[in-house]
Amino acid sequence: MRFLSLILFCFAATPAAAELVHRETLGGLRGASLAYDAEVCGVWVATEGREVILIGTTGRAIMRFDSGMRSVRSLTVEPEGLLLADGWGTFRRVDRDGRPREEDFSLSATLVYTEGLHRDADGSFLVVEDDPSRLMRVAPDGAVLMELWGDGFEPPMVEPQGVERDPFSGNILVVDDNEGLNALFELAPDGEVLTVTPLSEWGFDAEGVALQPETGTLFIGFDGGQAVAIFEWRPSGMSIAEPLDRGPDCAFM
Repeated sequence: MRFLSLILFCFAATPAAAELVHRETLGGLRGASLAYDAEVCGVWVATEGREVILIGTTGRAIMRFDSGMRSVRSLTVEPEGLLLADGWGTFRRVDRDGRPREEDFSLSATLVYTEGLHRDADGSFLVVEDDPSRLMRVAPDGAVLMELWGDGFEPPMVEPQGVERDPFSGNILVVDDNEGLNALFELAPDGEVLTVTPLSEWGFDAEGVALQPETGTLFIGFDGGQAVAIFEWRPSGMSIAEPLDRGPDCAFM
């Protein structure tokens, strides 16, 4: 009986598998960085050029603007607009029409090759870099609150390109490109690897990731083939005590 109880305990403690169900793929759109914006019910897309594009959750192009930067390698949504990064240490805040809200700045002296960027609800930022491979949480004043090395993960995450927080589960989502596993890493808030989902069935060279938490719709941008794939996403488990209300579906956009 004691042996059976131990087996049941181990089974219950094992996280459920994450679920990723492909819905459709949007061609001709290089998703180098993606960010879902509940304010406009759309996904902002950076293509590593000067232009930033807003698409609806079904893929329809809504608007675009010239950032004025030589390139936009990563972006995230803030209450007043967007935070853009050129991947060389320069950051710029713009409104949702693309107009600068302040002078360009450096978010932190330690941030240069910023491949992925996500603003958390508390105002801190999740950041991934691929040279070297690391995942960080950075305070609004630039202080590094957490620094994890992807090479030390099991399995290793050697080329992280995009990062997102699932506010429903509390877990962190990172895409690793073709120089790594071309996979979606699901991490606990402390960086523990929960699940790794291969992505090569749907595209190559994964670079951007964004989640519409209200519906569990996940967007992954691929450099290979220049496409954005849309999935239904279910996390492997919860890292927060109280799940958020998913809210209404705005997929009509």
